Amino acid sequence: MTKDTDANKTLFAQAEDILKTNSRHNSYTVPSDRLYPYQWNWDSGFIALGLSTIDLERAVLEVETLLEGQWKNGMVPHIVFHEYEEDYAPGPLDWQVPEELTHKSICTSGITQPPIIGSVLYRLYQRSDKSDAYELRFKALYRQIKDYHDWFMAKRTKAPDHDLVKSLHPWESGMDNSPSWDSLIKTVPAENLAQFRRKDLKGDNDEERPHDTDYTAYMSLVYHYKRIGYDAPDLLPQAHFRVFDLVLNSALLRSARDMAVLAANLGLDHGTYWQGQIDTLSAGIAKLWSAEDGAFLHMNARTGELLAPVTNASFLPLYAGAATQAQAGSLAQTYKEWREICPYGVPTTDPRADVFEMKRYWRGPIWINTNWMIAEGFAAYGYEDIAAEIKADSLALIAKHGFYEYFTPDGAKGLGAPRFSWSAALALYWLNDA
Repeated sequence: MTKDTDANKTLFAQAEDILKTNSRHNSYTVPSDRLYPYQWNWDSGFIALGLSTIDLERAVLEVETLLEGQWKNGMVPHIVFHEYEEDYAPGPLDWQVPEELTHKSICTSGITQPPIIGSVLYRLYQRSDKSDAYELRFKALYRQIKDYHDWFMAKRTKAPDHDLVKSLHPWESGMDNSPSWDSLIKTVPAENLAQFRRKDLKGDNDEERPHDTDYTAYMSLVYHYKRIGYDAPDLLPQAHFRVFDLVLNSALLRSARDMAVLAANLGLDHGTYWQGQIDTLSAGIAKLWSAEDGAFLHMNARTGELLAPVTNASFLPLYAGAATQAQAGSLAQTYKEWREICPYGVPTTDPRADVFEMKRYWRGPIWINTNWMIAEGFAAYGYEDIAAEIKADSLALIAKHGFYEYFTPDGAKGLGAPRFSWSAALALYWLNDA
Protein backbone atom coordinates (compact mmCIF):
# COMPACT_ATOMS: atom_id res chain seq x y z
CA MET A 1 0.00 0.00 0.00
CA THR A 2 1.35 3.42 -0.88
CA LYS A 3 0.29 7.01 -0.35
CA ASP A 4 -0.51 7.46 -4.07
CA THR A 5 -4.32 7.60 -3.80
CA ASP A 6 -6.11 10.77 -2.72
CA ALA A 7 -7.42 9.02 0.40
CA ASN A 8 -3.96 7.85 1.39
CA LYS A 9 -2.47 11.28 0.69
CA THR A 10 -5.04 12.74 3.07
CA LEU A 11 -4.20 10.16 5.76
CA PHE A 12 -0.50 10.83 5.26
CA ALA A 13 -0.92 14.58 5.67
CA GLN A 14 -3.08 14.15 8.76
CA ALA A 15 -0.59 11.76 10.35
CA GLU A 16 2.30 14.12 9.66
CA ASP A 17 0.36 17.00 11.24
CA ILE A 18 -0.33 14.95 14.39
CA LEU A 19 3.35 14.19 14.88
CA LYS A 20 4.23 17.86 14.43
CA THR A 21 1.52 18.94 16.89
CA ASN A 22 2.59 16.35 19.48
CA SER A 23 6.29 17.21 19.12
CA ARG A 24 7.91 19.05 22.02
CA HIS A 25 10.96 21.29 21.52
CA ASN A 26 11.51 19.46 18.22
CA SER A 27 13.23 16.69 20.17
CA TYR A 28 10.61 14.31 21.56
CA THR A 29 6.95 13.46 21.00
CA VAL A 30 4.15 13.02 23.51
CA PRO A 31 1.64 10.25 22.80
CA SER A 32 -1.24 12.74 22.82
CA ASP A 33 -2.03 16.28 23.87
CA ARG A 34 -5.08 15.13 25.77
CA LEU A 35 -3.93 12.40 28.13
CA TYR A 36 -0.20 11.65 27.99
CA PRO A 37 2.01 14.75 28.34
CA TYR A 38 5.42 13.05 28.67
CA GLN A 39 7.78 10.84 26.66
CA TRP A 40 7.05 7.11 26.79
CA ASN A 41 9.63 4.41 26.03
CA TRP A 42 7.99 2.16 23.44
CA ASP A 43 5.79 4.99 22.15
CA SER A 44 8.92 6.86 21.12
CA GLY A 45 10.21 3.77 19.35
CA PHE A 46 7.11 3.50 17.16
CA ILE A 47 7.06 7.26 16.70
CA ALA A 48 10.69 7.23 15.51
CA LEU A 49 9.78 4.61 12.91
CA GLY A 50 7.12 6.87 11.46
CA LEU A 51 9.30 9.97 11.65
CA SER A 52 12.08 8.15 9.80
CA THR A 53 9.93 8.12 6.66
CA ILE A 54 9.73 11.92 6.57
CA ASP A 55 12.64 13.25 8.67
CA LEU A 56 15.42 10.87 9.67
CA GLU A 57 17.24 13.50 11.70
CA ARG A 58 14.17 14.09 13.85
CA ALA A 59 13.69 10.33 14.23
CA VAL A 60 17.25 9.88 15.52
CA LEU A 61 16.76 12.81 17.88
CA GLU A 62 13.62 11.13 19.26
CA VAL A 63 15.74 8.14 20.29
CA GLU A 64 18.57 10.29 21.64
CA THR A 65 16.14 12.31 23.76
CA LEU A 66 14.53 9.16 25.16
CA LEU A 67 17.95 7.83 26.14
CA GLU A 68 18.75 11.02 28.02
CA GLY A 69 16.55 9.46 30.69
CA GLN A 70 18.56 6.21 30.80
CA TRP A 71 19.73 5.25 34.28
CA LYS A 72 23.38 4.71 35.19
CA ASN A 73 22.71 0.96 35.47
CA GLY A 74 21.45 0.85 31.85
CA MET A 75 17.69 0.75 32.46
CA VAL A 76 15.55 2.86 30.14
CA PRO A 77 12.46 3.99 32.11
CA HIS A 78 8.96 3.70 30.75
CA ILE A 79 8.34 7.46 31.21
CA VAL A 80 10.78 10.37 30.99
CA PHE A 81 9.38 13.48 32.65
CA HIS A 82 11.06 16.25 30.69
CA GLU A 83 8.61 18.82 32.09
CA TYR A 84 6.14 18.79 34.97
CA GLU A 85 2.42 18.52 34.18
CA GLU A 86 -0.18 18.70 36.95
CA ASP A 87 -2.84 16.86 34.97
CA TYR A 88 -1.06 13.49 34.81
CA ALA A 89 -0.67 10.86 37.51
CA PRO A 90 1.45 9.08 38.55
CA GLY A 91 3.98 11.83 37.99
CA PRO A 92 7.55 12.33 39.21
CA LEU A 93 6.41 13.07 42.78
CA ASP A 94 4.69 9.69 42.92
CA TRP A 95 7.71 7.79 41.63
CA GLN A 96 10.42 9.72 43.50
CA VAL A 97 13.31 8.06 41.67
CA PRO A 98 16.56 9.00 43.48
CA GLU A 99 18.80 11.31 41.45
CA GLU A 100 21.81 9.04 42.00
CA LEU A 101 20.21 6.48 39.67
CA THR A 102 19.91 8.83 36.69
CA HIS A 103 22.57 10.31 34.44
CA LYS A 104 21.05 13.78 34.41
CA SER A 105 18.66 15.79 36.52
CA ILE A 106 15.72 14.36 34.53
CA CYS A 107 12.89 12.77 36.49
CA THR A 108 11.70 9.35 35.34
CA SER A 109 9.44 6.51 36.36
CA GLY A 110 10.97 3.53 38.16
CA ILE A 111 10.09 0.70 35.75
CA THR A 112 10.70 -0.04 32.07
CA GLN A 113 8.63 -1.00 29.01
CA PRO A 114 8.91 -3.37 26.01
CA PRO A 115 12.40 -2.69 24.58
CA ILE A 116 11.64 -2.18 20.91
CA ILE A 117 14.16 0.65 20.71
CA GLY A 118 17.03 -1.60 19.55
CA SER A 119 15.02 -2.83 16.57
CA VAL A 120 14.02 0.74 15.81
CA LEU A 121 17.64 1.89 15.87
CA TYR A 122 18.55 -0.78 13.34
CA ARG A 123 15.79 0.38 10.99
CA LEU A 124 16.87 4.01 11.35
CA TYR A 125 20.42 2.98 10.49
CA GLN A 126 19.15 1.27 7.35
CA ARG A 127 17.61 4.56 6.25
CA SER A 128 20.69 6.66 7.06
CA ASP A 129 23.33 7.76 4.55
CA LYS A 130 26.06 6.03 6.64
CA SER A 131 27.99 9.31 6.87
CA ASP A 132 30.71 9.66 9.50
CA ALA A 133 28.50 11.95 11.60
CA TYR A 134 25.64 9.46 11.65
CA GLU A 135 28.04 6.57 12.21
CA LEU A 136 29.28 8.19 15.43
CA ARG A 137 25.76 8.85 16.66
CA PHE A 138 24.58 5.33 15.87
CA LYS A 139 27.59 3.83 17.65
CA ALA A 140 26.82 5.91 20.75
CA LEU A 141 23.15 4.87 20.68
CA TYR A 142 24.11 1.26 20.03
CA ARG A 143 26.24 1.25 23.21
CA GLN A 144 23.40 2.72 25.24
CA ILE A 145 20.97 0.08 24.02
CA LYS A 146 23.52 -2.67 24.64
CA ASP A 147 23.72 -1.35 28.22
CA TYR A 148 19.92 -1.67 28.33
CA HIS A 149 20.19 -5.33 27.32
CA ASP A 150 22.92 -5.84 29.94
CA TRP A 151 20.54 -4.46 32.57
CA PHE A 152 17.73 -6.81 31.55
CA MET A 153 19.96 -9.87 31.69
CA ALA A 154 21.60 -8.86 34.98
CA LYS A 155 18.61 -7.47 36.86
CA ARG A 156 15.59 -9.34 35.50
CA THR A 157 16.91 -12.88 35.15
CA LYS A 158 18.65 -15.38 37.41
CA ALA A 159 22.07 -14.22 36.25
CA PRO A 160 24.54 -15.71 35.52
CA ASP A 161 22.46 -18.80 34.61
CA HIS A 162 19.79 -16.69 32.86
CA ASP A 163 16.25 -17.50 31.98
CA LEU A 164 13.48 -15.37 30.55
CA VAL A 165 13.23 -11.74 31.58
CA LYS A 166 10.71 -11.00 34.33
CA SER A 167 8.20 -8.16 34.19
CA LEU A 168 7.50 -6.65 37.60
CA HIS A 169 4.50 -4.50 36.74
CA PRO A 170 1.58 -4.69 34.29
CA TRP A 171 2.75 -1.34 32.88
CA GLU A 172 6.08 -2.94 31.93
CA SER A 173 4.30 -5.27 29.53
CA GLY A 174 2.60 -2.28 27.90
CA MET A 175 -0.68 -4.22 28.23
CA ASP A 176 -1.82 -2.69 31.49
CA ASN A 177 -5.12 -4.41 32.27
CA SER A 178 -4.75 -7.56 30.19
CA PRO A 179 -7.02 -10.33 31.50
CA SER A 180 -3.86 -12.46 31.72
CA TRP A 181 -2.99 -10.50 34.87
CA ASP A 182 -6.37 -10.88 36.62
CA SER A 183 -5.34 -13.67 38.97
CA LEU A 184 -2.12 -11.87 39.87
CA ILE A 185 -3.70 -8.45 40.42
CA LYS A 186 -5.93 -9.97 43.09
CA THR A 187 -2.89 -11.05 45.12
CA VAL A 188 -1.12 -7.65 45.22
CA PRO A 189 -1.23 -6.34 48.82
CA ALA A 190 -2.89 -2.93 48.95
CA GLU A 191 -0.76 0.01 49.98
CA ASN A 192 -2.00 3.25 51.54
CA LEU A 193 -3.02 5.25 48.47
CA ALA A 194 -4.65 8.16 50.30
CA GLN A 195 -2.47 10.68 48.47
CA PHE A 196 -3.05 9.27 44.98
CA ARG A 197 -5.85 10.38 42.64
CA ARG A 198 -6.47 9.02 39.16
CA LYS A 199 -6.31 11.62 36.40
CA ASP A 200 -6.81 9.34 33.40
CA LEU A 201 -10.62 9.42 33.55
CA LYS A 202 -11.87 12.16 31.26
CA GLY A 203 -15.59 12.73 30.81
CA ASP A 204 -17.48 9.59 29.81
CA ASN A 205 -14.54 7.26 29.15
CA ASP A 206 -14.85 5.09 32.29
CA GLU A 207 -15.84 2.02 30.26
CA GLU A 208 -12.69 2.39 28.15
CA ARG A 209 -10.13 2.57 30.99
CA PRO A 210 -8.87 0.09 33.64
CA HIS A 211 -11.00 -0.36 36.76
CA ASP A 212 -10.14 1.28 40.09
CA THR A 213 -9.19 -2.15 41.44
CA ASP A 214 -6.53 -2.39 38.72
CA TYR A 215 -5.19 1.06 39.56
CA THR A 216 -5.05 0.19 43.25
CA ALA A 217 -2.76 -2.71 42.35
CA TYR A 218 -0.69 -0.63 39.91
CA MET A 219 0.03 2.06 42.48
CA SER A 220 0.51 -0.44 45.31
CA LEU A 221 3.28 -2.00 43.25
CA VAL A 222 4.84 1.43 42.60
CA TYR A 223 4.89 2.31 46.29
CA HIS A 224 6.13 -1.15 47.25
CA TYR A 225 9.05 -0.95 44.82
CA LYS A 226 9.83 2.62 45.83
CA ARG A 227 10.07 1.49 49.47
CA ILE A 228 12.38 -1.45 48.62
CA GLY A 229 14.46 0.61 46.20
CA TYR A 230 14.04 0.48 42.42
CA ASP A 231 17.61 -0.77 41.98
CA ALA A 232 17.89 -2.76 45.20
CA PRO A 233 19.43 -6.27 44.96
CA ASP A 234 16.39 -7.79 46.67
CA LEU A 235 13.78 -6.07 44.48
CA LEU A 236 13.27 -9.08 42.21
CA PRO A 237 12.63 -11.70 44.92
CA GLN A 238 10.32 -9.33 46.83
CA ALA A 239 8.27 -8.21 43.82
CA HIS A 240 4.55 -8.98 44.20
CA PHE A 241 4.10 -9.21 40.41
CA ARG A 242 6.59 -11.43 38.54
CA VAL A 243 5.69 -12.57 35.04
CA PHE A 244 7.51 -14.11 32.10
CA ASP A 245 5.85 -11.66 29.76
CA LEU A 246 5.53 -12.39 26.04
CA VAL A 247 5.74 -8.72 25.10
CA LEU A 248 8.95 -7.88 26.98
CA ASN A 249 10.68 -11.10 26.00
CA SER A 250 9.61 -11.02 22.36
CA ALA A 251 10.69 -7.40 22.00
CA LEU A 252 14.01 -8.13 23.71
CA LEU A 253 14.70 -11.14 21.49
CA ARG A 254 13.86 -9.25 18.31
CA SER A 255 16.05 -6.38 19.52
CA ALA A 256 18.95 -8.79 20.11
CA ARG A 257 18.61 -10.13 16.57
CA ASP A 258 18.52 -6.63 15.07
CA MET A 259 21.29 -5.30 17.28
CA ALA A 260 23.53 -8.19 16.19
CA VAL A 261 23.13 -7.14 12.56
CA LEU A 262 23.62 -3.48 13.47
CA ALA A 263 26.81 -4.33 15.38
CA ALA A 264 28.22 -6.09 12.32
CA ASN A 265 27.30 -3.13 10.12
CA LEU A 266 29.04 -0.79 12.54
CA GLY A 267 32.15 -2.97 12.57
CA LEU A 268 31.73 -4.08 16.18
CA ASP A 269 32.73 -7.62 17.13
CA HIS A 270 29.83 -8.45 19.42
CA GLY A 271 28.40 -11.44 17.59
CA THR A 272 29.02 -13.91 20.42
CA TYR A 273 27.39 -11.59 22.95
CA TRP A 274 24.20 -11.24 20.92
CA GLN A 275 24.04 -14.92 19.95
CA GLY A 276 24.08 -15.83 23.64
CA GLN A 277 21.01 -13.69 24.26
CA ILE A 278 19.28 -14.97 21.14
CA ASP A 279 19.80 -18.58 22.21
CA THR A 280 18.74 -17.96 25.80
CA LEU A 281 15.59 -16.02 25.00
CA SER A 282 14.56 -18.33 22.15
CA ALA A 283 14.78 -21.35 24.43
CA GLY A 284 12.84 -19.51 27.12
CA ILE A 285 10.00 -18.42 24.87
CA ALA A 286 9.68 -22.00 23.61
CA LYS A 287 8.63 -22.95 27.17
CA LEU A 288 5.67 -20.56 26.94
CA TRP A 289 3.93 -22.62 24.25
CA SER A 290 0.61 -24.15 25.34
CA ALA A 291 -0.13 -27.23 23.25
CA GLU A 292 -3.66 -27.25 24.63
CA ASP A 293 -4.34 -23.70 23.39
CA GLY A 294 -2.19 -23.92 20.29
CA ALA A 295 -0.66 -20.59 21.30
CA PHE A 296 1.99 -18.93 23.43
CA LEU A 297 0.88 -17.69 26.85
CA HIS A 298 2.42 -15.48 29.53
CA MET A 299 3.70 -17.38 32.57
CA ASN A 300 3.50 -16.65 36.29
CA ALA A 301 7.21 -16.58 37.16
CA ARG A 302 6.49 -17.45 40.78
CA THR A 303 4.53 -20.65 40.09
CA GLY A 304 5.32 -21.66 36.50
CA GLU A 305 1.61 -21.51 35.64
CA LEU A 306 0.70 -20.43 32.11
CA LEU A 307 -1.72 -17.53 32.18
CA ALA A 308 -4.92 -17.74 30.13
CA PRO A 309 -6.52 -16.50 27.95
CA VAL A 310 -4.94 -16.31 24.53
CA THR A 311 -4.31 -12.63 23.75
CA ASN A 312 -2.72 -10.65 20.95
CA ALA A 313 0.57 -11.04 22.84
CA SER A 314 0.35 -14.73 21.92
CA PHE A 315 1.29 -13.78 18.34
CA LEU A 316 4.41 -11.78 19.26
CA PRO A 317 6.89 -14.70 19.29
CA LEU A 318 6.39 -14.55 15.49
CA TYR A 319 7.76 -10.99 15.59
CA ALA A 320 10.67 -12.28 17.67
CA GLY A 321 11.41 -15.20 15.36
CA ALA A 322 10.91 -17.61 18.28
CA ALA A 323 8.15 -19.83 16.86
CA THR A 324 8.47 -22.97 14.79
CA GLN A 325 6.77 -23.09 11.40
CA ALA A 326 4.18 -25.48 12.85
CA GLN A 327 3.47 -23.08 15.70
CA ALA A 328 3.11 -20.26 13.18
CA GLY A 329 0.52 -22.36 11.37
CA SER A 330 -1.45 -22.85 14.58
CA LEU A 331 -1.31 -19.11 15.31
CA ALA A 332 -2.46 -18.36 11.78
CA GLN A 333 -5.47 -20.60 12.34
CA THR A 334 -6.23 -18.80 15.62
CA TYR A 335 -6.02 -15.45 13.85
CA LYS A 336 -8.44 -16.65 11.16
CA GLU A 337 -10.93 -17.88 13.75
CA TRP A 338 -10.83 -14.51 15.52
CA ARG A 339 -11.22 -12.71 12.21
CA GLU A 340 -14.38 -14.67 11.47
CA ILE A 341 -15.89 -13.20 14.64
CA CYS A 342 -14.47 -9.67 14.45
CA PRO A 343 -14.85 -7.55 11.31
CA TYR A 344 -11.42 -6.08 12.06
CA GLY A 345 -8.28 -7.57 13.59
CA VAL A 346 -6.42 -8.05 15.81
CA PRO A 347 -8.41 -7.81 19.07
CA THR A 348 -6.43 -7.70 22.29
CA THR A 349 -8.18 -10.72 23.79
CA ASP A 350 -9.69 -13.87 22.29
CA PRO A 351 -13.21 -12.67 21.37
CA ARG A 352 -14.58 -16.07 22.43
CA ALA A 353 -13.28 -15.67 26.00
CA ASP A 354 -15.60 -14.70 28.86
CA VAL A 355 -13.21 -11.89 29.85
CA PHE A 356 -13.32 -10.21 26.43
CA GLU A 357 -14.52 -6.58 26.66
CA MET A 358 -15.11 -4.69 23.42
CA LYS A 359 -14.12 -1.24 24.71
CA ARG A 360 -11.91 -1.65 27.77
CA TYR A 361 -8.28 -0.83 27.03
CA TRP A 362 -6.22 -4.06 26.70
CA ARG A 363 -9.13 -6.46 27.24
CA GLY A 364 -10.58 -6.41 23.72
CA PRO A 365 -9.83 -3.36 21.56
CA ILE A 366 -7.41 -3.20 18.63
CA TRP A 367 -4.13 -1.33 19.05
CA ILE A 368 -2.16 -0.16 16.02
CA ASN A 369 1.27 -0.78 17.56
CA THR A 370 0.66 -4.44 18.35
CA ASN A 371 -1.02 -4.85 14.96
CA TRP A 372 2.20 -3.64 13.36
CA MET A 373 4.29 -6.13 15.35
CA ILE A 374 1.90 -9.01 14.61
CA ALA A 375 1.84 -8.18 10.90
CA GLU A 376 5.65 -8.10 10.85
CA GLY A 377 5.70 -11.51 12.51
CA PHE A 378 3.23 -13.17 10.15
CA ALA A 379 5.06 -11.76 7.12
CA ALA A 380 8.36 -13.19 8.41
CA TYR A 381 6.79 -16.67 8.53
CA GLY A 382 5.37 -16.45 5.01
CA TYR A 383 1.81 -15.42 5.86
CA GLU A 384 1.86 -12.33 3.69
CA ASP A 385 -1.92 -12.48 3.22
CA ILE A 386 -2.53 -12.17 6.97
CA ALA A 387 0.05 -9.39 7.28
CA ALA A 388 -1.61 -7.47 4.45
CA GLU A 389 -5.05 -7.94 6.00
CA ILE A 390 -3.87 -6.63 9.39
CA LYS A 391 -2.32 -3.60 7.71
CA ALA A 392 -5.48 -2.97 5.67
CA ASP A 393 -7.70 -3.31 8.77
CA SER A 394 -5.54 -0.87 10.70
CA LEU A 395 -5.54 1.79 8.00
CA ALA A 396 -9.27 1.30 7.40
CA LEU A 397 -10.04 1.90 11.08
CA ILE A 398 -7.90 5.04 11.05
CA ALA A 399 -9.54 6.28 7.85
CA LYS A 400 -12.99 5.62 9.31
CA HIS A 401 -12.54 7.10 12.79
CA GLY A 402 -9.28 9.05 12.94
CA PHE A 403 -5.95 8.37 14.63
CA TYR A 404 -7.30 7.08 17.93
CA GLU A 405 -5.37 5.31 20.66
CA TYR A 406 -7.33 2.07 20.14
CA PHE A 407 -10.45 0.81 18.34
CA THR A 408 -13.34 -1.58 18.85
CA PRO A 409 -12.91 -4.81 16.83
CA ASP A 410 -16.41 -4.43 15.41
CA GLY A 411 -15.19 -1.25 13.69
CA ALA A 412 -17.81 0.91 15.37
CA LYS A 413 -15.67 3.33 17.33
CA GLY A 414 -12.28 4.85 17.96
CA LEU A 415 -11.42 4.86 21.66
CA GLY A 416 -9.10 6.56 24.12
CA ALA A 417 -7.06 9.57 23.16
CA PRO A 418 -7.62 11.10 19.70
CA ARG A 419 -4.74 12.21 17.46
CA PHE A 420 -2.57 9.51 18.99
CA SER A 421 1.08 9.60 17.99
CA TRP A 422 1.94 5.95 17.44
CA SER A 423 -1.21 5.42 15.37
CA ALA A 424 -0.11 8.33 13.18
CA ALA A 425 3.52 7.20 13.05
CA LEU A 426 2.77 3.61 12.04
CA ALA A 427 0.28 4.79 9.43
CA LEU A 428 3.12 6.85 7.94
CA TYR A 429 5.39 3.81 8.03
CA TRP A 430 2.84 1.60 6.29
CA LEU A 431 1.86 4.26 3.75
CA ASN A 432 5.50 4.56 2.73
CA ASP A 433 5.66 0.83 1.94
CA ALA A 434 8.38 0.50 4.58
